[in-house]
Amino acid sequence: MDLLFSKIYKTFVFQDRYLLFLEGFRNTIILTILSFICGILFGILISFAVSSKNETLRKSVTLIRSLLIEIPTMVLLMIFVYLIFGESAVPVFWIVAAALTLKSAAFLSEIFMTCLSVVNKGEIEASRTLGMTSLQSFKFVVLPQVVQAALPLCKNQFITTMQETSVVGYLAVMDLTRASSVVSSRTLDAFFGLILITMIYFLVGATGKGLLNSIAKLCRIRM
Repeated sequence: MDLLFSKIYKTFVFQDRYLLFLEGFRNTIILTILSFICGILFGILISFAVSSKNETLRKSVTLIRSLLIEIPTMVLLMIFVYLIFGESAVPVFWIVAAALTLKSAAFLSEIFMTCLSVVNKGEIEASRTLGMTSLQSFKFVVLPQVVQAALPLCKNQFITTMQETSVVGYLAVMDLTRASSVVSSRTLDAFFGLILITMIYFLVGATGKGLLNSIAKLCRIRM
């Protein structure tokens, strides 16, 4: 028992090592929520651009989206940090946040486009026949169906976004994974650190999915 408490003390208390986990937790939460919410906004913009009648815009955005999806997250982060913003004074944290946002937006735009394709075109034509404008038709016919179809898929993207933050530690950003790695390198014991961050990742993911489920139910009630 003394050995157990000694390991816990060395992992979390000695030299205020719990502060590393708190910093890692804060950064992980900020990166996850910021990348996901901004990813939704940029994903909507990408969806509109991909479905644009402007061929140049459509092809350019489609190519960029494909690159964002196909390039591994770690490689994308390195491109942003070392190439695109290599000489910039912007903090690495915000560069990483921007890269993760675009990565999330690329996947979310595909979700939105897929959900948009299942909307019955006959319903849109019927709404226009009833005198609705294009904006009204989109607001009252298309948008509710897209939201209902997209929300369940967005839950998985939220988890993916959270998981992708676990690689930012390789770029000197203190996230949960890096905090555990730093502490374990000092204590030579990774057990308690890994157990803690595993529980945190699980709780954050479960909480995020629960919130999205609640939003989905609320949307169904209002629609």
